[in-house]
Amino acid sequence: MPKVTVGDHELSYSFNSVDTRDDGLTLVLVHGAGGQLADWPVAWRSNADMTRLVGLTPKSHDGGLDKFPVYAVDLPGHGESGGASQRSVDAYAQEIAGFMDAMNLNNVFLIGHSMGAAIALTLAVGHNPRLAAISMIGGSSKLAVSPAILDGLQNAFEPTVDNIIKYSWHKNTTDFFKQKGRQRMIEAGADVVYNDFFACSQYDLSDRLGDVEVPVLIIASTGDRMVPVDMSKEMAGAFKRGNCIVLEDCGHFQHIEQTTRVADALTGFLNGELAG
Repeated sequence: MPKVTVGDHELSYSFNSVDTRDDGLTLVLVHGAGGQLADWPVAWRSNADMTRLVGLTPKSHDGGLDKFPVYAVDLPGHGESGGASQRSVDAYAQEIAGFMDAMNLNNVFLIGHSMGAAIALTLAVGHNPRLAAISMIGGSSKLAVSPAILDGLQNAFEPTVDNIIKYSWHKNTTDFFKQKGRQRMIEAGADVVYNDFFACSQYDLSDRLGDVEVPVLIIASTGDRMVPVDMSKEMAGAFKRGNCIVLEDCGHFQHIEQTTRVADALTGFLNGELAG
């Protein structure tokens, strides 16, 4: 996995090897709490057709996103990245800003899931000049984390992770995906997962949505118990250029549970709102 230096450490990333477009539009994927870049569907991270047969990608995926250069990043302390996990969303946002600077990426469509969506929104609120748009998948302007979860991550790590997994996924999602999610969170370790959830508990940009100038695509779902769909719809209305797509029969991991529909939504946004 390639790495790039940001500050005093290296961040690991994947790249799908698609040539830079005339409009410079580039996609950057940011995972959620306790995750890593491998949480994103394989076909989004590679332009090789054979990869559509493995990982978290259905065979029916039409590959519409592989017309665009796509980077996926391991946050510091996650996956294969160096550095340490952070205890604020703003600190993570500075890491992603540093990544875009180090890679000299412009006209970026920043796509984040859950905590990654909070990171994307933080950079949009701050008017990062490299952003063309953001997408918030399972994201919100405020992420509620109960004190019981924070206590459990410190004192009963694995049972608390089990509860998080149970609460995050739709009831009809197969065990394969749930177990993959659990495995990666356990591998991240108690300190990393606690820091991430603590960062989420301190995050609230609800009064800053009107400051965002770039287009925003929100992908929500009726079965998401982490971010209620009504909250997503209300948030979309507060942006100057907000769009909200709602999926049925889907939980908090929309990009994994309904990969094709999310890819179609992202591609439609790229070809519509961001068309040159």
